[in-house]
Amino acid sequence: MQRQQQLLLRSAGLRHTLAHQARALQSPLALADRLRAGGHWLREHPVWPLAALGLLVFRRPRRILRWLPRLLGGWQLYLQLRDWLGSTAARKP
Repeated sequence: MQRQQQLLLRSAGLRHTLAHQARALQSPLALADRLRAGGHWLREHPVWPLAALGLLVFRRPRRILRWLPRLLGGWQLYLQLRDWLGSTAARKP
């Protein structure tokens, strides 16, 4: 009976610690959720970002040419990260 009480107290303490540690993850996970929702929106509405890019090219072509290497580098990094995450997910049992 005493052992059971000790285990119950330990379990309650562990639950409290877990809840406290989970609060620290709440903000980063909320940001990840917003980014994911934004990605879904972009996939569903590709015309808006393309229209904004077209407007920028029309209004300020030099600025676009200056940013183009950075944008391409970011796109390549995205593709590599996507491939790497896909390959690590495939290896998990």
